[in-house]
Amino acid sequence: MKTKNFNTYFETQDLTIPETYSFPIVKSIIRSILEPIASNNCIGVIFTHLNDIEGIEGIIKRLEYSKNIILRPVSDFEFSKFNVENIGFVVLTTKRYNCAFLFKEIEKDRYQIYLKLNSKLVSNVYETIKSIFLLNYDKEFYEYKPERRENDLMNDAVCNIIKHFEENIKDNIYNSKIQESYKTVNETNTTFRNEIYQNVKQIAHEIKNQLSILDIYTRIFEKKTQDFEIVEPIKKSIGLIKSQLEAFKNFDVVNLQEHDVKLIIQDCIKTYSHILKEKNNKIIFIDEMPEITANAFVDEEKFAIVVNNIIKNAHDCTQNDEILIKLKLYDEKINISFINHGQKIEADIKEDIFEKGYTTKSEGWGVGLAVCKRFIGSQFGTIELEKSDENETIFTLSLPLVQTK
Repeated sequence: MKTKNFNTYFETQDLTIPETYSFPIVKSIIRSILEPIASNNCIGVIFTHLNDIEGIEGIIKRLEYSKNIILRPVSDFEFSKFNVENIGFVVLTTKRYNCAFLFKEIEKDRYQIYLKLNSKLVSNVYETIKSIFLLNYDKEFYEYKPERRENDLMNDAVCNIIKHFEENIKDNIYNSKIQESYKTVNETNTTFRNEIYQNVKQIAHEIKNQLSILDIYTRIFEKKTQDFEIVEPIKKSIGLIKSQLEAFKNFDVVNLQEHDVKLIIQDCIKTYSHILKEKNNKIIFIDEMPEITANAFVDEEKFAIVVNNIIKNAHDCTQNDEILIKLKLYDEKINISFINHGQKIEADIKEDIFEKGYTTKSEGWGVGLAVCKRFIGSQFGTIELEKSDENETIFTLSLPLVQTK
């Protein structure tokens, strides 16, 4: 079986194992082969061709200084005449056991391996590799031939363990790559969010500049006409728009304070009273808890945005209508119902209307009710579509009542 082309021998069927393995497996096998000999002061001979001894330097050093081990490393071999550049091996024999381990890199960090323990095939491997020796080591090798019988079951068990280790390494590498990709995605998303945030700030700044101009001319109009009934809702709307712009920049900032929600609702009604006249709509406020102050912990501006949004939606879907806003106490919670008698919301979209991006309007942005749900949720409240049929549509807000002494 002696041949000067070591690759040819490696590729023969009796040696080839179809699986490929990573370098950590190769290094672990080498450690497992050499460590018992280095630790137990065995008598034997070892032939090695190792291009990389990272992680096993200590074992090699111990073997070099051992009085009982004959170590024949790469310096004792004549490689220039033979095709062995990408092949490494550890072949050893002692009175206790022998071993042949060959590994060949077939692509980057992927190795084909051959491993036999306590096998007559170890001698066949030795007969092949000795063709690259400068000296004859037959006497040393065969002098330490183990007396134990061949054990194929042990070889199969060891190979199965190696396969399991390799699968674990593959999983770890895969998981590391997944985590790295998540990290990259998160970094990209963070960059993207930061860019959006900067754009929103810039746009909000420009809109606020224009609102300041509107505010100035509103005050001029107020002085000239003295029509406070018309001017006051305009000023209120400008203030709300400014608040909404701030909300876009600080979506998650909630300023919770104790407020009487009746007063906030009444201000919102006043703001919309003139707009509703365009479609001959009007709001009727029904207070079913007149003796109780409707105090709740809310962010005044965000709560007003929610109320205004629901009023606007009701106004958009109806005309010649009385939009009812009912305030009542139920189970220590303030329930605020918004009732209109306009277009029905179909049952199959009742859950979708609170999702971001969903809209039934041709020019809608699909952020209104999604924002309302988030704002109310941040104030310990809820919003739901309680009912919608041919007769009426009811949206209900619920907030915990602050008990006053």
